Amino acid sequence: MRQGILLSIISAVSFGLVPLFTKVVLDLNFDVYAIGFFRFLGLGIFSYCMLRLKKQSLKMDGRQLFSIGIDSFFQVITLLLLSTSYLYIPTGNATSLHFMYPIFVFLILFLYYKNRFSRTQWFALVISIVGILFFIEFKDLNNGYGMALAVISGFTYACYMVVLDKQGLAALNPFVVAFYACLMEVVVLFCICLLKGSFNVIWNWQAAGSLFLLVGLSISGVLLLQVSTRLIGSATASLFCLFEPLTSLFCGWLILKDTMQFSNIIGCLLIFTGIFLIMKPKRRKVYG
Repeated sequence: MRQGILLSIISAVSFGLVPLFTKVVLDLNFDVYAIGFFRFLGLGIFSYCMLRLKKQSLKMDGRQLFSIGIDSFFQVITLLLLSTSYLYIPTGNATSLHFMYPIFVFLILFLYYKNRFSRTQWFALVISIVGILFFIEFKDLNNGYGMALAVISGFTYACYMVVLDKQGLAALNPFVVAFYACLMEVVVLFCICLLKGSFNVIWNWQAAGSLFLLVGLSISGVLLLQVSTRLIGSATASLFCLFEPLTSLFCGWLILKDTMQFSNIIGCLLIFTGIFLIMKPKRRKVYG
């Protein structure tokens, strides 16, 4: 349990740094398709190298490959939707709206898979989501299209996490799953990039460095999320992924010199309260 929580938090911190470098690359005239292509290409190459290094098999049956294909679809759509929303609304607002996805995870599991959750879990979810609302600067939400993209990206990411959990993908070798997923995603994005001329960009050290860091963060985020989902399940993992917006907030404060508002502090406290409720061990009943 503790290992799954720790890996989920590290994954969330990795993803929390992604908007910072994505925004840098977007400002250098890369589009969301090229960014997605290079991120998944790097993750796929790393996963393949690790499999060769460990001399592990790439064999998978048709059912597993079909499930990976579905999960890959949701992963690509999430990346494209969220990255595109950065062009219309501030990245902080986009990330906050995207992080409505724990609600979607719980609803999908509750309504479709008939999972039952404790009152503490529901209460922790509500508190955490209220905390997220304190990160949103409502005065800057003047573009409904960007807001819709960010919220829909939360739904597609919830689908990605649930499929990862319920289709048994999280129980498989994370490098094998990542390799096949990236292979499918890279082929699709490569075709899109060719059609849109996404590769017609000017390279420099800043772009190469930012893309390299994005690949590294993707490797850490995706692989550790798969392992943590196997250990603690998609519902609990989605709550600990709330460390992602907290990371984005503090990075913006430390690196970009963004102002830290009082409402942000309240939001942090609410999110940490929700997470504490999930981490708090249940009391054992003593009879006698």
